[in-house]
Amino acid sequence: MLPLLFPFMVDTVEIPPPDLNDLFVNEWGVVVFSTEGTTVAGAPDEYGNIHGGRQIYGDLAVDAPVIWIHGGFFEDATLTVKIPQGSLTALFPEPDLTSGTEMTVAASWNISARPPVPMSERPAPDVPAGTPFEWAMEYWRKVPSMELYSPDSGEYRSNFLYYEIGIPYWNPPEGIYQARTLAGYYAPDGLLITVGDTPEIERIQLIPLPDGSGTPPDQTGNLNDDDICTIICDWGGNSLKSEEITALWQTWKPFFENNSIDDESATDGIFLNEQWILFPLPWDAVEEYSTLYLDVHDEIDREITYNRLFLGLVRVN
Repeated sequence: MLPLLFPFMVDTVEIPPPDLNDLFVNEWGVVVFSTEGTTVAGAPDEYGNIHGGRQIYGDLAVDAPVIWIHGGFFEDATLTVKIPQGSLTALFPEPDLTSGTEMTVAASWNISARPPVPMSERPAPDVPAGTPFEWAMEYWRKVPSMELYSPDSGEYRSNFLYYEIGIPYWNPPEGIYQARTLAGYYAPDGLLITVGDTPEIERIQLIPLPDGSGTPPDQTGNLNDDDICTIICDWGGNSLKSEEITALWQTWKPFFENNSIDDESATDGIFLNEQWILFPLPWDAVEEYSTLYLDVHDEIDREITYNRLFLGLVRVN
């Protein structure tokens, strides 16, 4: 279990006290590039699997974008997620409105936001049976964010919102099929993760340094959880709360642990020692997968800031 807070990090998102009205919409997700398409998601399922996520290319999966809201309280608002390609394949809680004919391409939640309460007093959201990412919710619920309710019924919804995107028929940019080159197309550096009972993780330079070397000299060797959370926080421009970054790594670290993978999905131990590259995606790439819009239904003058961190994940071998 990772610590909820890594002590050396100070939050850079200054959450205003209740008498201020500004809002922060914080989100992270993982884009899994594979031969079966791309997935944009927040979590693998309880067996460590993602649809198509253990192939080298294919459908794009945007896994578990998880959204938290911080800041001033409001009585009535609508948060809408729209996707320009693919379809929304998972939504939690149940949205109030969806749109799309053959595929769901937008979803909206009507919400009111109240102050966070201690975990011991926080209501448990109603989670449908068989929800594949339910196991990760305990991490997401620990983030001290606004409690979200239905403005009409007053029913508790959750302290986070969640969606997943599946994008079939994905083509890599500029015809790049080599994993490391693909990661370097988006980011200058990343994490090379070797699957094992205890994953081996090192920071790598995806774009060569001026001296021609491929690894920053101060980042060689196996990284611990605190190191990784610090790197991911830096990738996000220090805009997300430390608890949100911790929840991200708590959610995804089991994906790289060989003993957490469903044995029935393995073939001749293919997953042991396989390698993945985890890297940050730039803002323009994030906007290609989804957009968020929070519409607060009142006359209060407020600023709404969207802090979005999407990581790319591609298998090397």
